[in-house]
Amino acid sequence: MARPTVTALTEAYTLVRVALDRRTPNRKRILFAVALTAAYVLSPVDLLSDLVPVVGWTDDVVIGLLGRHAVYQLVPREIVEEHRQAASSHLLVAGGFTFLLVVVLVGIVLVSLGVV
Repeated sequence: MARPTVTALTEAYTLVRVALDRRTPNRKRILFAVALTAAYVLSPVDLLSDLVPVVGWTDDVVIGLLGRHAVYQLVPREIVEEHRQAASSHLLVAGGFTFLLVVVLVGIVLVSLGVV
């Protein structure tokens, strides 16, 4: 069986699918790890400021990879591969999900800052 193309978008969608799968062991812990990792990566508050090109994105990449690694260590490989294949064949859904997530997070930030 050919391995699907792995992109950041398919990996993000795979993580969400794995976290929501009822067969995933420690599902609540996995869901929390995925949500926490996504919140940090998408948050405007970082350890290294995103205003500094390249260096500012390093912490986001490292936290994202560590979160992904932690989840994949706790979940059976068969479940991950099943969801990775499904995610790669549903890139439009993954893109829409990502867009929706970003809109919601931006909305939360704007409301918390009192802009809206």
